[in-house]
Amino acid sequence: MPPSASPAPTSLTPSSFPGFHQAYAAVLADLTQAPARICTRGNAGPERLNVSFQLDDPAARVPQFAARKANIVFNVAEVLWFLSGRDDVAMMRYYAPRMSSYSVDGITIAGAAYGTRMFRTTGAGGLSAFDATLNLIREDADTKRAVMPIFGAHEVGDGTHPDVSCTIAFQLFRRDDRLHSVCYMRANDAFQGLVSDVFSFTFIHELAARLLGLEIGTYAHHVGSMHIGDQHLAKAQAVVTEAAAHPSLLLHPAQRMPIATTRDMVDLVCAEEVQLRANRLRHTRDSLAGTGLPEYWQQLVGVLEVYRHIVHEPQRAVDEELLDFLDPAHRWLLHHKWPTRVSLATELVQGDM
Repeated sequence: MPPSASPAPTSLTPSSFPGFHQAYAAVLADLTQAPARICTRGNAGPERLNVSFQLDDPAARVPQFAARKANIVFNVAEVLWFLSGRDDVAMMRYYAPRMSSYSVDGITIAGAAYGTRMFRTTGAGGLSAFDATLNLIREDADTKRAVMPIFGAHEVGDGTHPDVSCTIAFQLFRRDDRLHSVCYMRANDAFQGLVSDVFSFTFIHELAARLLGLEIGTYAHHVGSMHIGDQHLAKAQAVVTEAAAHPSLLLHPAQRMPIATTRDMVDLVCAEEVQLRANRLRHTRDSLAGTGLPEYWQQLVGVLEVYRHIVHEPQRAVDEELLDFLDPAHRWLLHHKWPTRVSLATELVQGDM
């Protein structure tokens, strides 16, 4: 007898979450219970194949878990690295020394430097893949070809580099005056890499929407192999426990990128980063206002100033006026990452009580 037919699925849409805080907890909860295990390149741990989720609000891109201590400084720096089309070790070593291990020559990073594929100008037209994609959407509102390839054919079977691209491609869709995005990953480290990848690609998504004059739509994240190393399982379980203990946590609301955002603003923020990293510039609340940037972009520069202070002025307290100016979610993350250097704002979230 033929096997009985399986019930038809009610929906093929990926699981949807309000923001990444909720999606992150769900992914970690699923992986800590996953029976399937893998061991690749000496790292063992649980794995799920074909994992997908959708964010209703891509601007809600930071998980606010005390147990995770997400590094907002690294997140901001990495997306600026991408937006500048850079692949140098020197910039990212300042924010994450471990990234030096991704380089063969000690000068450049091959796989993780997604910005070289997305934001460097190429070809006779002198356009980056990002700019060419935006032009395509302007010309054809319903296009399905607005794709930025990232994983290269040359990376297949490449044994000469310690790191190859985890991201396969990034796609944009304009539908009903909203810009949606999809990120396709060959693999994701759920505890570490997932946080920075979602931050960067939702940020690029929101920037693209602003440059096109569109509302930001949904963000979808598709992963071939979602995995987590055994060395991170205890911390992942702590996040899951925290999420279960505070299911109705009142999160700091996500800040929105200004509608009037321009590429010149992005370039100015990148230039400010260079000066702060070299300790050639010191910002206060007043000097940030003097940049002429909208408050949203001033706050991101302020995050980099706090890190400059932590690195270069270890004996001096971070300016409270500057901390009060920051996005409350970013200040909360900075406090949990560097609790002795960054004070917590008066208004506390549930996880701190």
